Amino acid sequence: MPTYIDLEPALLRWQGKHGKRLTYEELAKEAGISIAALYRIKSGKQIAPDLRKINQICKVLECEPGDLIRREQTREATEMTRIEMERQHVLEEINRKSQAP
Repeated sequence: MPTYIDLEPALLRWQGKHGKRLTYEELAKEAGISIAALYRIKSGKQIAPDLRKINQICKVLECEPGDLIRREQTREATEMTRIEMERQHVLEEINRKSQAP
């Protein structure tokens, strides 16, 4: 599943909370990053976005990095896939509990 950075929801929440508009240029300036870097993050053209820049954006938008990260579903999980995922989760839980002191 492709993962990407989606600034829009956090930006809109910030604008709603503060009752004013915040442009990408203003966001970049407030975050201390270049507008080019912000657009690369926004466009998804960065394979590995700089987490420091993501953190700076989050400080301005008053959000958590997880609020910006989106994962795109590429195909619907089949019933077997769901069962296998649940099985993996149960095995991980058993393993974690067996290693606890």
